This record gives sequence, structure tokens and C-alpha cells, in this order.
Amino acid sequence: MSTGGPARYRFEDGKACIDIKVRTAHQLFDGRDPAPFRERDLDEDAVEYIVGAVQELPPKVPVKIVFWISDEPLAELPADTIIAAFRSHFSYARERLDRKLRQHLRRGQLFLLVGLAVLIVFLSLAELTVMVPAGTVRQILREGFVITGWVALWRPLEVLLYEWWPLVQQRRLARRMLEAPVMVRYEERPEANGERV
Repeated sequence: MSTGGPARYRFEDGKACIDIKVRTAHQLFDGRDPAPFRERDLDEDAVEYIVGAVQELPPKVPVKIVFWISDEPLAELPADTIIAAFRSHFSYARERLDRKLRQHLRRGQLFLLVGLAVLIVFLSLAELTVMVPAGTVRQILREGFVITGWVALWRPLEVLLYEWWPLVQQRRLARRMLEAPVMVRYEERPEANGERV
């Protein structure tokens, strides 16, 4: 599925509409999943399109998700079931991201403790080089211990300062999905920017 610039999105009630056009409601779900529709996974292409569209819009622009079902004059699946499945999918995604973020921060804290212990050991070894006769060997040993000690902190600082940020962004995106109104319309809509799954 392709996405375009924000100008491609129509607005309704002050919200940017992300339109997903399908022939039948069954196309919104992963056909390999035997679970009932309310618990079934959403189709990967539909999820990818929705996520990409929300990411494309500025964070402060409110969004609305609209599923357009064209070839079902009578609903095969109630709209409530489709909306519940959508919310269930992104609620689970948010819970999973919460767990990953907590695990990531715990791992970072453990790495930091190990890194600090290594730093203390190697800085202590650097101080002990005064026992080695003055010369090039002592200087190399001292500098080597100091550098090794500080390098031991590189990975913990990377984990705690930088690597958690993408998880936070993904969690915000999942929250934005859950806050968005979701509608199901069983009719042919006018020519617009929707994609066919």
C-alpha cells in the first residue's frame, strides 16, 4: 500500500481521515488466524498502511480511521466487531511496547552497574601502574586501563540515552491509534485517497 503527503487526506469534523477501502470486511483480518474476528490479528498490509499514514501526519493533527466496505450491502461483520478488533490489535501493541520499554530500561540499568564496576576496577589498575618502573610500558599500561574503563560505559550509556527513544515513539503512535475515532461505512464512497487492501 502506498501513502502520500498530508494534502492527500480529507478532513471530517476537524480530523484527518485515514481511509481504508476494502471489498469485504474479511479482508481486514489475517486469514491464517483461526481465532474469532474480535481476537483475530488485523491484516499486515492494513496495519502497515494505517501506521504509515498516522506517522505521515503531524503529531498534533487529530486523526479518524474510516473503513470503507464496498461490496457488502448488508454487513457480514458488525461494525462493533471490526472496531473492537482494531482497538484490541493496537491495545496489545501498546502493552507489548510497554513491556519492551521496561525490559530495555532494566537491561540498561544492569549494563550501567556492570560498566561502573569495570570502570572502577580499571581506574584502580591505572593507579597501580605507579609500581611499574617509569617509562613507555607504564604509560601504555596506564592509558590502556583508563581507556578500557571508560569504554566499558559506552554500551550502557548508548542503551540508556539513545536506544529507548524509538520504543517511546512507537508507544506514542500506538496510543494515538487507540485515541482515534474509528468508523465503518458500508457504502461506496466518492473518489478519494483510500487504498484497497
